[in-house]
Amino acid sequence: MAARRRKGETLRISFARLGFCVPVAVIAAAIADPIVEFGSNAGWFGAGSFTDRSNIDVAPALLAGIALLVILVVRGAHAIVSGSAADGRNLGSLPWIFALQILTLFGMETAEQFVVFGHALGPTIWLGAPPPISLAVHAAVCLAVTYAIVRSRRTLAATTLRVIALIEAIARFSARVPLPEFTRRFAVACFAILLPVFCTIGERAPPRLS
Repeated sequence: MAARRRKGETLRISFARLGFCVPVAVIAAAIADPIVEFGSNAGWFGAGSFTDRSNIDVAPALLAGIALLVILVVRGAHAIVSGSAADGRNLGSLPWIFALQILTLFGMETAEQFVVFGHALGPTIWLGAPPPISLAVHAAVCLAVTYAIVRSRRTLAATTLRVIALIEAIARFSARVPLPEFTRRFAVACFAILLPVFCTIGERAPPRLS
């Protein structure tokens, strides 16, 4: 029985870790990719064609990562604030986040190349720079984004709970307040008294020519 309980807790932590790693990895990839490509296009890493000179994949990836993070926070807000959430955000998550970040980068850049050019451009173009430099930049961004999200996780969860409570209060108040009944009465006004007109009708005839 105890072994089954430990196995369930391990699975719960594993799913929590995966749920935390995916949005962080997507956001980190969307932030690091344009930084690396900007340096390559500016010639910081020497002469050579390291990028496809397109960033149309960055905004969709960033929005997708933020949306996943919002869903994660909304679903686990109570547990995060109370401290009972499964721990999926320790240092052991960093290798998983980095691996998912590189996988996300490959998917982003490959899809972008097929959309823009109709085919893949090369085996390392998706890195956006010489491999050691690209991996180093992505690792630094991975660490920074993970640290920022971990530090602000409880604050985000508390803010989410306040927003949800406000929405629920507005909905309950709207349900309790009865809608006013509007009645319209149309009165027909009859003007039976003729008012005198202080003017003459018609004009004076022109003088007769003789």
